[in-house]
Amino acid sequence: MTSKYLSPADLATNRLAVLLTYRHLLRATRLAFGDDTPTLLASRAQARASFLSNAALEPGDTEATTAIEHAQGVTKILREHVVQGRNVGGEQYRLRIHEHTQKLNNEQAKLGKGTTKGFKEIKNSQF
Repeated sequence: MTSKYLSPADLATNRLAVLLTYRHLLRATRLAFGDDTPTLLASRAQARASFLSNAALEPGDTEATTAIEHAQGVTKILREHVVQGRNVGGEQYRLRIHEHTQKLNNEQAKLGKGTTKGFKEIKNSQF
């Protein structure tokens, strides 16, 4: 598979970026859904299907770059913003907060209360 626009080194770098992104996404799914096997398997199946559906894209194509950036954004959201809870009885839940979970103080949390953010806003957010 040779490209008109990319050198063999660029193609190898792009392939490496895709493989690393896929690997980081799988690790993020394990971190976010580690104790919930059905959700873990479903999220990994979704990631695999998404990567396979984009496998035919040319390495230098803007669509391929967009797909990689999207996967990296999903990885960041899974690692930092997804927290699962387990019912420990009645109305009580135990949250699985890990070292990568983004923790806010009450004042920062109140600023975002009642607002909805798009994917790009969450992906590019700095707290």
